[in-house]
Amino acid sequence: MQKIRIKVSKVDNLTNARYFAAMGVDYLGFCCNTGTEYYCTPARIQEIASWVEGPQIVPEFEGFQEESEVRAILNSGIGHAVHFGVLADYSEGFNVPVFRDFIFENTSAEDMAGTDFPVLRTDLPLSQFSGADWQKLDHLIKRGQVYLDIPFTPEDLPGLLEKLPVYGIILRGGKEEKKGFKSFGEMDRIFELLED
Repeated sequence: MQKIRIKVSKVDNLTNARYFAAMGVDYLGFCCNTGTEYYCTPARIQEIASWVEGPQIVPEFEGFQEESEVRAILNSGIGHAVHFGVLADYSEGFNVPVFRDFIFENTSAEDMAGTDFPVLRTDLPLSQFSGADWQKLDHLIKRGQVYLDIPFTPEDLPGLLEKLPVYGIILRGGKEEKKGFKSFGEMDRIFELLED
């Protein structure tokens, strides 16, 4: 079985960044939406990135910023790729690979054409997928290089990996419980299952 690519979204502290880097994830995403809970300034992103090795850095934009702001951050050298939310309608040509969110329930394979890394998002937990949902997911991920941003538990993961040729998944680290400390019990289990 091929290695599952992993992108972690909304990293905002060094504890998460170091944990996920040690676990060998491919990408660390940092929220660049000012005024939001997980917002990281460009200086903070650079500071955290300087303490980790391995993952590529990905600025994340929901689509509220001016395109010039997005380009300014990327042109400053922050980011090996960029991740746009569902609302983003920026022009092409960012000179880095693009992740772009698509709402699973409303998306066709044609919608994802031209995107380097389509990300299928839904709030529907994987455990509640119907047979039709599984068929649609199978059809969409055959487009290639598709990441899944679907709520799942460690118990759901083996079934997903057995049923479908998953290319990549999106994980989230969450807030520290206190400065410099966070428990990663469920994440540890997910990484164990991915290694198996």
